[in-house]
Amino acid sequence: MTAETSPAIEPPAGRGRDIAAKPRWRRFLTGEDGIQKVVFYIPLVFMTLFFALPVALTLVWSVFERTRFWMEPGFTLFAYETFFTSARAENFLHAMMHSAGAVVISFVLGFPIAVFVRRRVPEIAQHRVILLFILPFMISELIRIFALRPVLSRHGLLNSFLMDIGVISEPISAILFTPLGVVIGEVLSFLPFMVFSGFLAMEAVQKYVFEVCDDLGAGTVSTFKDIIVPLAAPGIFAGSVFIFVNGLGVGLIPNILGGPGATNAGSIVFESIVALDFPLAMAVSAIMIVTLMALLYIGHRLFDLTRILEPIS
Repeated sequence: MTAETSPAIEPPAGRGRDIAAKPRWRRFLTGEDGIQKVVFYIPLVFMTLFFALPVALTLVWSVFERTRFWMEPGFTLFAYETFFTSARAENFLHAMMHSAGAVVISFVLGFPIAVFVRRRVPEIAQHRVILLFILPFMISELIRIFALRPVLSRHGLLNSFLMDIGVISEPISAILFTPLGVVIGEVLSFLPFMVFSGFLAMEAVQKYVFEVCDDLGAGTVSTFKDIIVPLAAPGIFAGSVFIFVNGLGVGLIPNILGGPGATNAGSIVFESIVALDFPLAMAVSAIMIVTLMALLYIGHRLFDLTRILEPIS
């Protein structure tokens, strides 16, 4: 049979033939190589343009030379020298200690909540309970932080309550406009991060793990310390990083609750921008970026953060 007389080869009946029969625009909308492939790359392009590129530019601009109103290309470490040889470095270290304290308190308060929800609340209601912690984020951060002042002030609700029940005889002045006020503000602002990440890590722990511990007679403290915390370590670390970095970078908290002289990295960056010292602002931002990347690297090496989403058998 010659090529001229050979019958045309038709696609086999089924899905392949249906796809071939569709118009091109419909194949683009429904095919794996069409809009589905485009949608897959949209988050990658978004993260590249609005995260990776700004981070890279921040690192580059931090070594530019300062001009009167902006900066010009060059290579100088003057901005870093200005930061480390001034009181800004000491303030930065104090802010790191405050954030570390907020991380510890958030773990003590938030992680047991995540364990309780995972272990005691019926599975059908667990996500609904966790979603309740999103409610505070529906209010402006400025309002949430400023609302703490009438609670923590010398004649606020907290001091009045403690005096009414006889715990103290006179108001405590060391709560508001002190480092303690900053730590309290960070805990109340970022505690849900510990609850979310802790619950996410606990979801990977099968419930029979708790039953086995109970059957073996393990106490609550030993179960929590030897079983739950090691299994949930990636989630605990992730929540700790969220709280630490936000406490270090959100300038509203020390400005509103810390009083005169209170500052953190976010405040230093803002003050540098107001002073038109953009290289210094970029240098402080670069230090925060390097700190975050170092923490993530250490955490991934120690706990393998990818295990947060993997079921634990």
